[in-house]
Amino acid sequence: MTTRPFAHRLTARATRPFWQTLWTIALVVAMGATLSACETFSFGSKPTPRTSETQGSRPVAVTPTQPGEAPPGTQGNSGQVKVALLLPFSHPDRNARYVAQSLLNAAQMAMFDMGSRTMMLLPRDTNGTPEGAAAAANDAINSGAELILGPLLAADVRGVSPVARAKNVPVIAFSTDRTVAGDGVFLLSFLPETEVTRVVDYAIAQGRQRFAALVPATPYGQRAEEAFSAAVTSAGRQIVAVQTYQPNPQALEPAINAIAKTGFDAIFLPEGGAMLRSMGPILLVKTPNASQVKLLGTGLWDDPAVTKEASLIGGWYSMPPQDQRQAFATRYQQLYNARPPRIASLAYDAVALAATLSRGSAGHRFTREAISDPNGFSGIDGIFRFLPNGFTERGLAVMEIAPNGQLVVASPAAATFQAPGF
Repeated sequence: MTTRPFAHRLTARATRPFWQTLWTIALVVAMGATLSACETFSFGSKPTPRTSETQGSRPVAVTPTQPGEAPPGTQGNSGQVKVALLLPFSHPDRNARYVAQSLLNAAQMAMFDMGSRTMMLLPRDTNGTPEGAAAAANDAINSGAELILGPLLAADVRGVSPVARAKNVPVIAFSTDRTVAGDGVFLLSFLPETEVTRVVDYAIAQGRQRFAALVPATPYGQRAEEAFSAAVTSAGRQIVAVQTYQPNPQALEPAINAIAKTGFDAIFLPEGGAMLRSMGPILLVKTPNASQVKLLGTGLWDDPAVTKEASLIGGWYSMPPQDQRQAFATRYQQLYNARPPRIASLAYDAVALAATLSRGSAGHRFTREAISDPNGFSGIDGIFRFLPNGFTERGLAVMEIAPNGQLVVASPAAATFQAPGF
């Protein structure tokens, strides 16, 4: 099976990267334009740069239209395919508002890049509450939305789901909470289970036999440990020790002492930031034959400060391929004068996916079967596909921390779902 690409067109002209083909025009657009949720966007229009959070502005609040009120610009456009984008633009938390605006920015970029004039995006504000999300979903569907992208927060997804199911409208959400997936709700997010399985499988392929894990006593740690245990045991390898610890620096040394001499040749560390940088040196001192032990991590390791920690040199962790991601971040910076949050690419890929599927006929373009096409899709973060249970499977690379903080690709990401491991 081949991957169904949507981030660029498979034509002779578009064999160049899509950003080279489409971004040859000058980026001379006024900054700080105000956006209301009743706006709709046609593909092919240039994304509008906005004043960024780093410049001291607040994210633009987006107010939903009233139920039954047609968004401006949609009247008489019965041939348009309408897709909703639900985000917490007026969430009480400032960071949540910033992330919501960043996702909208990335969505506008995708609309321009895809170049289709048959699709319209309907942004709606969830207010960061389940009730607000349900009202936003209902309003968008009444306005003609055939597909919902978002929400971002798990509680908001729970508010949207029954409304969408009642109208048979699929949802492609950005939450990482697996409990909200299924029955027409698909999660386009970076699930820790996928990252864990990829790096453990690679370690096993490289001959590692005896595994240990140091796991923070957090919901993320629990999910990561469950995925780790499943991956190791399904491959017939041995788990010699699993030790949890409270997420504070004082808990690290006792936890490491408890497992340091259990004879592992690989240890899983689903941790990041200062905690991981503190953990590395203690492991180096306390673990016999530490130079022979392979350290395994998750996407939390993708941090310049982490990769410069000498005790982590040689460690492996998994992450999406970076070539298109870096180009996306550069273009986003040019437009919005800010680096995009890590998850901004999800909105880009969601809109591009919607544009690809929108070419189908009414009633068939956004079916669950079309969304969960086993061939998969190709986006900013590499290949991905939705499973029938609503989870996302991704093609990830395994990175190795080399001396001086450099990263090398230990195992490249698969280009299709026919590759070994799928």
